[in-house]
Amino acid sequence: MKENIVKWINDIQEIDGIPPKEVVAFNFGIFENETGYTMYLVGCFEYDESDDDWASVELPKESHRYFNIPLAVKTKKWDFILNYCSNLLLELEKEGRLNIPLLENAIAMTTGFDDGDLIKIR
Repeated sequence: MKENIVKWINDIQEIDGIPPKEVVAFNFGIFENETGYTMYLVGCFEYDESDDDWASVELPKESHRYFNIPLAVKTKKWDFILNYCSNLLLELEKEGRLNIPLLENAIAMTTGFDDGDLIKIR
């Protein structure tokens, strides 16, 4: 799944271009729907380490901003999905694979379910 996430992020960069420098944080949000779990990417103009509400922004309207988590894990519980996704993103960050122009100005990157606590990736 790591390669699929990298391709998805690169596709976002190719379609949307580089965000303005004022976009200082990104959240890889996760939610459950009738077909399984989905991840989405949003950028934010503010970041507050002590308050996760900074990531509470409008969901993307563009379909390319969404990534369907593979059906192989569709039947897993939400806590497995959260750990699975956060570990993959942490590995990608450690490997330097999230150091692309789309995300380079981010002082913070997080992931988490829309109604839960965020896990810091950067």
